[in-house]
Amino acid sequence: MATGGAADVVALNPLVEKKGGKSHVWKYFGFAADDKGNVIDNQKPICKQCRQSFHSKEGNTSNLIKLLKDRHPDLTKEFKQLQAEEDHGTPPQTHKQATVKEAFQWQQKYDKNSPEARKLNLAVAEFICIDKVPIYTVQKCGFPQMLHRFNPKYQLPSRNFFMYTEIPCMYNDTRDLIIQHLSDKSFYSCTTDLWTSRTADTFMSLTLQYITKSWELQSWCLGCCGLNTDHTAESLKEAFDEKLEDWKLDIARMSGITTDSASNNKKAFEDYTWIPCFGHNLHLAVNKALDINRVSAVLSRLQKTISAFTRSPKLSRQLTKKQKDLTSPDHKLIHDEPTRWNSSYDMVERFLEQQQVVCAVLAEDRKKWHLMPKDSDITVLETVKAVLEPLSPFTDALSGEKHTTLSSVLPLLWKIFECLSHEQSDSALAKEMKEKIHEYLQHRYDDLQLRFLLNTATYLDPRFKNSFVSLKDDVKQSLLNKVKKMSNEKEGIASRVSGGLSSKEVRPSKKSKNHLKFLLSTIEGEKKEKGEPASSSQAPLSASGEINGEFLVYDQMPEVSAEDDPLIWWKTNMGTLPQLSEFARKYLCIAASSCSSERVFSTAEYIVSPRRSRLSQEHVDMLVFISENLKMPKKVT
Repeated sequence: MATGGAADVVALNPLVEKKGGKSHVWKYFGFAADDKGNVIDNQKPICKQCRQSFHSKEGNTSNLIKLLKDRHPDLTKEFKQLQAEEDHGTPPQTHKQATVKEAFQWQQKYDKNSPEARKLNLAVAEFICIDKVPIYTVQKCGFPQMLHRFNPKYQLPSRNFFMYTEIPCMYNDTRDLIIQHLSDKSFYSCTTDLWTSRTADTFMSLTLQYITKSWELQSWCLGCCGLNTDHTAESLKEAFDEKLEDWKLDIARMSGITTDSASNNKKAFEDYTWIPCFGHNLHLAVNKALDINRVSAVLSRLQKTISAFTRSPKLSRQLTKKQKDLTSPDHKLIHDEPTRWNSSYDMVERFLEQQQVVCAVLAEDRKKWHLMPKDSDITVLETVKAVLEPLSPFTDALSGEKHTTLSSVLPLLWKIFECLSHEQSDSALAKEMKEKIHEYLQHRYDDLQLRFLLNTATYLDPRFKNSFVSLKDDVKQSLLNKVKKMSNEKEGIASRVSGGLSSKEVRPSKKSKNHLKFLLSTIEGEKKEKGEPASSSQAPLSASGEINGEFLVYDQMPEVSAEDDPLIWWKTNMGTLPQLSEFARKYLCIAASSCSSERVFSTAEYIVSPRRSRLSQEHVDMLVFISENLKMPKKVT
């Protein structure tokens, strides 16, 4: 309650502003000050208009606002204006009281077919699929309560609605959009793999890659369908063909299919252009070296030592304490996984880093002495690290989906073979390991058709067309023959049309990371320093025409940097090289690794969790498909 009167009138001395006052009301009040400018009484603000003081304990502004309202209406109007601009950014508006009808409408839920309800249902379904949460989340207590706080008018449907209505509808819409988008693509490639779930159900993943009209590499997941037969080559081929037919994809336009090197995969896709997974081949080659008796025995003992630390909280605590005492990096020991690429090298490398700490912990407990590695074991582990360390960057180098990879296989193989060459300082074990890896990789890539395909893709990559292509003239002749064949087919179709015959499509016969840029840039420089010849022969081409002119122009163009994007180069030069650019679009879309299919199984593993083991194969396929294709926005060009 404001109090004041004649007795409270103070001399007309300058008033001091309140420090830290947040309310706009302090614009109209101040405090009396002495000659030095110090506040005399900070509980008696003085009105700047009428020079009267009022009680205001601890900065309370209620009395001051009431004073303005009672004695200074004009200032009150200005004060409310300032307050409204701060709160809303706009002048205050007069709100009329809601009618009874409007009040009931605010409490009424959205109609289930209203645009608002449909939009919110779609948002919930996308949340379930993208974040891979169980559908029964909609029936838990917390999720409906949160949605009610966001929008009280939204009535969350049941789990059956999302499982049997909303998610299937979203699946069909996404599927139709992808089918429409893929209908005009000239070439595409596929990857596929098999996976067994926790419930012992087998699933077959399928991904598709192609180069868009704007020369960007695009990838889609076409599903994770159930495979209820034996894993024979016939059943794999049948399931694959059915999937392509289901997606209305022309097999004649498939540039190639990439899988692991399993014998059933190789036989199933022998009628197509089959490419073995580069990462899988390198992993198997490394395992050949690790299977040497002396190496495998040491790794087996190392696994027991690491398991003792990972399974014992006491040893883990002692390890952490010793790391601090010895100023060693605070890193945990790594246990290898048979199916995880590079995990054996990671285990050995981490143990050698923590060798002093591990041995110090084991030495304190006599019962753990049997776990301490011997000096001979340390020597073997150091040899394993020295042999595998140069190869470790290559394992995941071609696992990306946003850049071309097949044209980089030959440069990486050249570098790997260089790393496996014998040195004078190599021990007998190191030489044996290098020979095992070299022999296996050489065997995997000795196939003539595979080497020809790799040479074709590498020739069409402007970064390596002169450096790593050993069959350049054969590649040119093959491309020229394909151009002549397509020209003859077009002429045959035209003659049949002019003669009144039906023109049916003539399908050709089926054929039997920045990290990567840095690696390729290093390899390119080393290759040029070696000065090795690229082509094995210089035989003249057997035909002439427009494609020969493109060969001459393309060969005269200098190689671009290994860090450049070949697709951007082709986008710039497609007008100069129209026919070669179509071949580049065909071969550069092929994946060198099947990692994209294996990533689908990582998503499936989250979905087929122990608490969701009763999901049917159709629902798993649906949820994986939506999760893979909606988790990142796709550019449709």
